[in-house]
Amino acid sequence: MRTMVSTESSVIQPGPTGVPDVLPVGAKAGPWVVGERLGRGGMGTVYAVVHEEIGKKAALKVMHDFLATGVTVERIKLEARVVNQIGHANIVDIFETGTLDDGRPYIVMERLDGVCLGTLAFESKVLPDRVVEILIQICDALIAAHGAGVIHRDLKLDNVFLIPSGEEGGHDRVKLLDWGIAKEISNDVRCTIDGQLVGTPQYLSPEQARGGDLTPATDVYSLGVMAFELFLEQLPFEAETAAEIMTMHLRAEPPRPSDLWPDIPRELEALLLAMLAKRPEDRPSLETVAGTLLHVRDELDRRRATPRPEPAPRHTRFASAPPLVMPPSRAAKTRWQIALGACAIVASAVLFLVAQDSRSMAAPAPAAPAAAALGAATLSQPAVQAPVITVPDPATDVATTSHAAAQTTVAPASHHATAPHPVPAVAKTDAPHAPATTARESHRPHHVTSPTPARSRTASTFDPDGSVEPY
Repeated sequence: MRTMVSTESSVIQPGPTGVPDVLPVGAKAGPWVVGERLGRGGMGTVYAVVHEEIGKKAALKVMHDFLATGVTVERIKLEARVVNQIGHANIVDIFETGTLDDGRPYIVMERLDGVCLGTLAFESKVLPDRVVEILIQICDALIAAHGAGVIHRDLKLDNVFLIPSGEEGGHDRVKLLDWGIAKEISNDVRCTIDGQLVGTPQYLSPEQARGGDLTPATDVYSLGVMAFELFLEQLPFEAETAAEIMTMHLRAEPPRPSDLWPDIPRELEALLLAMLAKRPEDRPSLETVAGTLLHVRDELDRRRATPRPEPAPRHTRFASAPPLVMPPSRAAKTRWQIALGACAIVASAVLFLVAQDSRSMAAPAPAAPAAAALGAATLSQPAVQAPVITVPDPATDVATTSHAAAQTTVAPASHHATAPHPVPAVAKTDAPHAPATTARESHRPHHVTSPTPARSRTASTFDPDGSVEPY
């Protein structure tokens, strides 16, 4: 629980004589023998006592010495009358009143073995199912009190006591304390204001803050503050001073419960907001509150019985930015990954170079330089008469081919000849260096050709082994 209030004071106030108003162990209050101190509040101190004759255990609440006036004494007696007038199982039982020798009033009530709801909520989270059971019992006690014409006027977590059932899975038994008791004046916003207002500022209704008339709806508002605090782990209104808190009760709107608990049952959210309405007539009755809480309990039971998907994680706000230095383990892992990646890249490059080298060794030498050399050798020779060769020789075949190509370049085209194949650029470049054609050669008939047919230079250049058919 993030915000809790308590009325117990750690400072013991001295009495009129300057001596702290505490009772020593063994002191007597009527027939009751005083034992250990159980607690201290803004109005009085509570001790464990035992009846000296019958041995009955009880709790003795003695009013502080500085509050022992006529008005407060009457309020002590009023509480005893109110409690016995209601007579409800969820209201603490008071069975004796009296006055000490120094004039301080006291009451003797049943001794409760358990834990205060304020202490429990401060030390741990109270689950919604348990909160529902506690609130339903408080509603039952308040319904009985209102039926007897009594308004509590000071509902808060510190005035609720829980008694364990003693059985596994059993519900706590609720006891509602401090009926109609006004607290002392204090600058501490946790204490009840006496003489001006009755109630604790955090749980004060708007009509109490403005000094208006009190009705049963006043207890409904204070119970709504308690329910808001138990379910959502914070008070609806918080401030530094009592005046600011009371102003918020009068004017401010409480936060929406769904903003603090996104998965809250919608019926419960509507109930909390209705109980905290500013106008008393807009608040539900205690019977309506109890009935709605029963529906909420059934809804929570259905949620437990039905598997529900995991809720989306809430956004976590980091206290600071993550460190810039990478952790050692993560840095070592990153270095290994970089090294392995570099090795893979180097291996791929080596394989690529080896493959390229193998391809260059397997590929045949280019034919264009060889053909150019043959053409240059042919042009450097003197003019040759038209030879008559019957059997071609491979060695002379190349020379004849080159000589025929040269004659084709310089000889005039005959109208009987077909369109020759395109002459490569090498032949056109070397043609001016060829020797002049003789008169005998110029009168040679166009239909006379060499016994060995001339090969195409293109075929000779790009198909050295003759595997590709000519055009």
